Amino acid sequence: MLYTIVMMVCMTAVPQTCEQREEMADGLAMNPGVAFMQAQPLVAHWLDTHPGYFVQRWRVLPGRGS
Repeated sequence: MLYTIVMMVCMTAVPQTCEQREEMADGLAMNPGVAFMQAQPLVAHWLDTHPGYFVQRWRVLPGRGS
């Protein structure tokens, strides 16, 4: 199922500077709780590929597209 991972990300050097990021995720389970658990490694991967940021909060929304 198609989901959008919505993250509020902030700069490590300037923590009050935050913005919302959306990443599409396909192939996650239809059950929202399971999809949330499956999305955790995707959020971790985003952090690994974006040094200088931290994720303040995130959620998974079904069927959304940018």
